[in-house]
This record gives sequence, C-alpha cells and structure tokens, in this order.
Amino acid sequence: MNIGSVIKYYRTKNNLTQSQLADGICSISHLSKIESNTYTPHESTIQALLVKMGVQWEKEVDRYKRLERQLGEFIDCSLHYDLAAMERQYSQLEQENDYIQSSDLVNQYELYKFRYYIYQNNQAKAERQKQLLERLEGSFTAPEKWLHQFFQSLYYTMLNKTEESLRYLDGLDKGIQSIPQKFEGEYYYQKARLLILHDRFEMSAHYAERAVQYYQLHHNYIRLLHAQLLLAINYTRRNLLAQAGGIYEVLKRNAHLTGQQDLYNQTVYNFVELLKQKKEYQQARELLHELKENVSRHSYFYKAVLVSLLETKLEKPADAMPLINELRELAKEPSDEYFRIYANYFEKRSFSQEDLWTYCEEKMFPFFRKNGYIKEGKKVAAELIDYYQRNKEWEKAHFYRTYNERNGGEYL
Repeated sequence: MNIGSVIKYYRTKNNLTQSQLADGICSISHLSKIESNTYTPHESTIQALLVKMGVQWEKEVDRYKRLERQLGEFIDCSLHYDLAAMERQYSQLEQENDYIQSSDLVNQYELYKFRYYIYQNNQAKAERQKQLLERLEGSFTAPEKWLHQFFQSLYYTMLNKTEESLRYLDGLDKGIQSIPQKFEGEYYYQKARLLILHDRFEMSAHYAERAVQYYQLHHNYIRLLHAQLLLAINYTRRNLLAQAGGIYEVLKRNAHLTGQQDLYNQTVYNFVELLKQKKEYQQARELLHELKENVSRHSYFYKAVLVSLLETKLEKPADAMPLINELRELAKEPSDEYFRIYANYFEKRSFSQEDLWTYCEEKMFPFFRKNGYIKEGKKVAAELIDYYQRNKEWEKAHFYRTYNERNGGEYL
C-alpha cells in the first residue's frame, strides 16, 4: 500500500494545496516526495498529515485490504467464467474507482476491466480501455505486460481479427516464464481456440488437452467444459467422429446440469456439425429447430443457426425460401456481409446452378479467403473442385484442390 498515494488522494479530495497540508508539519518539497512515493516519512509525519485531513490510518488499511480482496475475487470470477458474479464485483469496484486510481492496485484493476469489457463484447468500452492501457504500459510489471498482451489477443478475437490475435499469442511464447500461474489454463485454451480457427488441428489438440488437464487439476469445472468442447470440435474436424460424439453427449448433459445455457447451445450447434458430416440430417434439423426456438432472433448465433439449417438438405426445396428471406431480413448491418453472402448462395442453389458456380468463384470464395474463414472457404472449394472435374476443367480443379488440401500450414 502506497501511503503517499493515499495522502495525495485525500488532499485532493479535501481541496487542499500542498502548502496548506504541509503547513506546520513538513516542507512542501518533503510532502511532494511523500506523495510521489519516492520517500518514506516517519510514522509521526504520516499520522500528523492524516489527522489534519480527518483520516484514520487503521480504517485506510482495512479499506485497502477489502479492495485488494474484491479485486482478487473479480479476477477469480473471470478465470472461472462466473460472469454474473464478475458483473457484481465490477459494479462495487467502480464505486471505489477514484480511490483505486490512487493505489498500487490500479494496473491490475484497469487490466481486468479490459478483460471484463471483452467478456461483455462491448467493443466501444474495450477500445477505450485498450487506449488507456497503452498509456499505462510503462508502469507494468513483467506479469502485467504478459497479461496486457494476452488481453490484446482476446480483443482482436472479439473483432474477428484472428490472424492478429494469434500473432499476439505467438509472441507470448517467448515470455512464457512471466505468465501469471492462474492464467496458464486460459493461455492454453485461447491458443487451442485460435489454432482450430486456422485449421491447425494437431497443435490445437495439443493445447486443448493441456487446457483440459489444467482445469481438471485446479477444479475449474466450467472452463473445463469449454476446453472439452474445443476438443470435440477438433475431433470432428479431423473426422474422429466417435470420440467427438462421446464428448458432445457428456457436454450436453453437464452444460444442462450446471445451467450453462450458452455453452449448451454451442455444444448442440457443434454436435449438429458432426451429424451433418455423418449425413444424419433428420436429427440435425430437429436440434437446429430447438436452437432456433431458444436463442434470441437478433443474435449472431440465430443467423448462424439459419445457415446451418439451410445446409441440412431440407426435405422440400420450398422450405428453403422462408429461411433465406429471414436470413436476408436479419443481415442488414455492414458487419453481416457473411450472412448476406450465404443468403445469396442458398437462393442461387435453389434456382440457378450456373449462376451458383459463378457466384461461388467470383464472390463467395474470395470473401472467405480474404477474411480468414478457412472452414467455409474449404467447403466452397470442394464444391468448385467437383464442378470443374465434371466439366473436365482440370487446371481450375487443381487450383481449388491445392487450397483445400492445405491445413493452416499443417498438411493433411
């Protein structure tokens, strides 16, 4: 606890100048050194300065310890994905914002506020917090610098800038000795998550398994479920369907029992991807209709469910148009281009095969490739391979096959 910062906080709060507070106790230059924490004064000087402002030192020690404890709980809520409790802690800490700014807790407080805004997906607040942390960075300790870079990776993930996010994470490998121990599992989890987005399955599985082991060892059960979901997705992408199916069944039950509705929805959605791979479209449609009823119509997830439904080879072609129209109606924001592209794709697939292949080649594939949608790009590439092989256009078929066989730098 920096006593000088506490004295400066109360002097400012009481609208006292340094001259007024120092009068009769110490020199102004002496007080200036105390407030900047470059000099530790005698206990009697501290007491005299505090008494002059009506401050009791014992109460200040208790207040500091309480805030230190609350900040620790705020951090633990983040690590255990207890978002409701994290929000309560945030509200309480914000009431003490001015006091925390005068203490040596300020760096941790501002760092975890950044994490909190990312959890909330509040891009405006996260951007402002990012700028604030860049100004504070010069005062960070080695673990705080590590956390700052880690949280920046999460920030770019929130913006769907996954290559930038992975670059920040890869940079942390060099400073792994500075990792705060509590964050070891989070590092493994986020690395696995980003690697799977880049189709680097072998490395993703390695980090996902390390995350599972860490969360098991530290009894972090909610994050353990998240790490197991990553493993199931990884196994599905590698065509290890029996292993993936077993994990999904356990995850559905445990997510339901622990009241993790978002996790349950994500598990069902990814389980559907497995069912589609196995061509079990009836069960896939049933689960997607369940999701469609239970998630907010104005969410990103709802639009993803519509796309997945359209991919399940609907029993009647006529069933597609209401879903296409709904998807187009909901995808009106500039950030919804991904879904508008899919709406156009499914409409052309229903009515005009020739237009479909032109659209896939000239619009859809370039968009997915440019924006890092590797899985989606491979799906379109597979369709174009099949189309050009049927038409005996071997050069074009070879071009898309070359793309499709790449696995984020790891070859299948």
